[in-house]
Amino acid sequence: MAILSVAEAADQLGVSPRRVRQMIATGALEGRRIGGAWIIDSDDVDDARRHPRPAGRRWDPATAWAVLAVANGDVVDQPRVQRSRARSRLAKNGLEHLAPRLAARADPRRYYGHPSVLERLAGEPDVVRSGVSALAEHHVDLVAFDAFEAYVPALRIEAIVSRHSLDASGDRPNILLRLVDDDVWPFAADSVVAPLPVVALDLLEADDERSRRAGAELLVRIP
Repeated sequence: MAILSVAEAADQLGVSPRRVRQMIATGALEGRRIGGAWIIDSDDVDDARRHPRPAGRRWDPATAWAVLAVANGDVVDQPRVQRSRARSRLAKNGLEHLAPRLAARADPRRYYGHPSVLERLAGEPDVVRSGVSALAEHHVDLVAFDAFEAYVPALRIEAIVSRHSLDASGDRPNILLRLVDDDVWPFAADSVVAPLPVVALDLLEADDERSRRAGAELLVRIP
């Protein structure tokens, strides 16, 4: 039996490294975290290749936000049964392993904007910074001056894109806006930064290893 990295497992399975991490999170592939990195037994990779297990379906946005609210210790404005279900899911699986099932919480859109736009975006009403744009507030030892990431009400996206001349077709996007429908918008009117569990989840979904590592470190702080 050999030990494989995520990249090696991805090569053997014919999928992306991100897909391997999702398979680990949903239980479709067994993995262990050592020193901040995932390792996988080669026998498990062989078994996954021969007998693929489907990943759990994504939860609807309302359910995803309920789980994140529970993770943050917030009062969930939902019927008792749904609140209990959210607490049970979180206690049983942990936020990291639920990450793929929470992906439908928002519709991610990537844009390129002039660097001078990034600070102005942060001052827009109802724009709630998260991921790499919420590092300082959550005391994460990572710096990202050239990118912006936030949640935005879906109804406001066209006005924001027009006002700041954002380009959705750029080759090197530096802005990630996650659109959330008004009926499930989870943030208070005066929110400017997303809570810790949401920021951690966004970092876990990042393409670069440093951000994912920072997300995993944030998860440890959740009570």
